Amino acid sequence: MDEHSNRSDEQASRQQSRTPEQRRSMQRDMEEEFSTTYFPRRDRSNTTYYGQHSSRTAVPREKAKVKEEKPAEPLITEETGITKVPKRDAEFENTYVPRRASREDEWNSRIERELQETAMYRKSEPARERRETARKETTRRDTTRRENAHRETVYREPSSRTMSDRSKQKKHKRKMTKGFKGFIVLVVAFIIGFCSFQFMKSIMMMDGSTENLTGETVSVTIPSGSTTSDIANILKEQGLISNTFTFRLSSKINGYDGTYQMGTYDVDTGMTPTQIMALLQSGEVSTKNKLTIPEGYTVKQIADRVAETGICTAEEFINEANTGTFPHSFLKDLPDREYRLEGYLFPDTYFLTENMTAHEIISMMLDRFEQMYTQEYQDAVAASGHTLDEIVTIASMIEKEITLDEERARAAGVIYNRLEQDMSLGIDATVLYAVGKTGGELTQEDLQTDSPYNTRLNKGLPLGPISNPGEASFKAALYPEDNDYLYYVVEAAGKSNHVFCKTNEEFLAAKEKYQASLAQ
Repeated sequence: MDEHSNRSDEQASRQQSRTPEQRRSMQRDMEEEFSTTYFPRRDRSNTTYYGQHSSRTAVPREKAKVKEEKPAEPLITEETGITKVPKRDAEFENTYVPRRASREDEWNSRIERELQETAMYRKSEPARERRETARKETTRRDTTRRENAHRETVYREPSSRTMSDRSKQKKHKRKMTKGFKGFIVLVVAFIIGFCSFQFMKSIMMMDGSTENLTGETVSVTIPSGSTTSDIANILKEQGLISNTFTFRLSSKINGYDGTYQMGTYDVDTGMTPTQIMALLQSGEVSTKNKLTIPEGYTVKQIADRVAETGICTAEEFINEANTGTFPHSFLKDLPDREYRLEGYLFPDTYFLTENMTAHEIISMMLDRFEQMYTQEYQDAVAASGHTLDEIVTIASMIEKEITLDEERARAAGVIYNRLEQDMSLGIDATVLYAVGKTGGELTQEDLQTDSPYNTRLNKGLPLGPISNPGEASFKAALYPEDNDYLYYVVEAAGKSNHVFCKTNEEFLAAKEKYQASLAQ
């Protein structure tokens, strides 16, 4: 017993010095030893190994092929015929069996201690604590790995330079970095200072002094709807300012932004930006190339007005209006007549340049008509049952006959009423246009003039417009007043308002009053 006990102690000490994996391996080996040596008839195929996280089914092993021991057969002797049963060995009963049982108990208790030291406590440990322990262990391993890698990186190839050399190099780098930063700061400060100087210089030059005027002027045209940025670009192209940004900024600072007026200006080349701003705000445009076309002017009258500017003659203007090619869609399908574009040269104020041609001036007027002829008007014309040329013709008669805006739609109602009743319009302005007059009294000879424009003799609309109407008359022709009037006459001489009548008797009475006013 002492010899076996000493050997067990030695094995226990070696077991404690081994790793858990080695202990489990030893456990399996020793179990195999017990199963084959001390307990040969024991079936350990279903043995459960403790210390695992979950139970598993043991791999079945081959059963030991051991012959079953048969009970000893009784000996029968011939002499006596008495059956003798062999006795059990006392030494075996008293020595071997207790020794084997003691050995098994000792081994079981040792295995139990090993299992408790390794797996039992871990199995009973809560899941959260196990995860925390595993996380700490992983962190410790990662930290150790990084530290080892850092040591290998730092100490794998020691530098041949001394600490003093490295310190000197670092100081040199710091000095270079500080010098470079200082250089950058100086450059930025210089740029800011230079820009500030130029800006303040341009601001200080913006005064209202007239001593800098040279007497040489440049014609500058500011189109309608131009922004401050557009004006600055125009002035820079003309060489009147040097910087568009300072002009825009000064306009905002000095309150000129958004107050500039369209037109053509004579700008002195010596003017400062402030003086140019004041000029553009005042609206004192140059009258030399300013062209104003009143409402109701005919093409012939417009040609005479353009000829006054010296750009072209009246004949050149009329010839270009009749034969020139223009891309505007509303000019398609116009009938042949003496003045093809009559009614479409929109009356407005135009600013011309010295190098303009008759074609360019006509294009400006047609562009202005196209700007007025919005999509709303286009839809209304399409729904009216009349062509655009017919609407413009009615508008041209209203423009020549009616002066007050509030009477335009009412007069348009009269024209439409007479057309529906198949009556001649009898508008004197059409007769004046037929005989080539712009005003005055009509003679009996004038009234009998054979012309498609004479509405005293012909029913329906004249051949075309008799003037170039403005937007008010065009809108009245497109949206006439719904009334029952068939006549209108001027109330009295020297007045602009009319008397509208429903019957011929009312018209004759009103006409008599008008003629009486002429005699006074």
